[in-house]
Amino acid sequence: MRRRPSRAWTVVLAALSVLWSFALLPPQMVVWAGSGTPGWLLALDRLPGYDATRALLAGAGIADDYLVFGSAVALSFVLLWLATGPAFAALGWSGRTLGALVLAGAPITVLSYLNHPVDAPLHAIWGAEAFALLAIGLVAVVAAIAAPRGRGIPLWERLLVGSTLLVMVGATLALGYWPHGTLVGFGAEAIALAAFAPRWAGAPGRVGAPARDGAAAPLAEPGAPTADEAARMPATDDDGPHETSRAGRR
Repeated sequence: MRRRPSRAWTVVLAALSVLWSFALLPPQMVVWAGSGTPGWLLALDRLPGYDATRALLAGAGIADDYLVFGSAVALSFVLLWLATGPAFAALGWSGRTLGALVLAGAPITVLSYLNHPVDAPLHAIWGAEAFALLAIGLVAVVAAIAAPRGRGIPLWERLLVGSTLLVMVGATLALGYWPHGTLVGFGAEAIALAAFAPRWAGAPGRVGAPARDGAAAPLAEPGAPTADEAARMPATDDDGPHETSRAGRR
């Protein structure tokens, strides 16, 4: 994930991840906590849409609401991967590693919920998405520190990416359930990154190629010369490099 999706689409995808995670939260919390569910989530769970969804599931012979509303949040990981791809790629190898972990969260979450029954063959991995989220938060700290200097990565972005784990913990505590509540917080962070962070905008053979959708700061391909380095390079012609005389620079 580098230049695509466009900035506008990454913002939309990040917002969709927040809405999807939050939409799944009320029925999932009710299944998990029962009478201990906060009143505001109980009120949301009584909305007709949730009752209609449960009726459809029952009609299809699907009785495990915990599995359905839990594993469905895997889609949010995919949306977040798409939304953060260009911004994370701009952070270098650590950012790309972070993006890979975000995408890996999707199958991990599905496998975790599929194996929640006690008699499931891989019951031991139930809850494994917590470790995926922890890994994302820790690698985000590495990405914030290791992102190359001179690429136009602003301080606010380093601080925000480095605070990913704190953002996710805060959202989990505020909403009372992970990974749904956790991903609401991470999605809010992704909206900010998608909207304002520099994006991968380099192109082979070009220095500081501007992003076509108004990136905050142009970025060059790894190993490409910076604008200052390019200015100091000797001019070349078909016969090789040559120096321009001082008299010719009037």
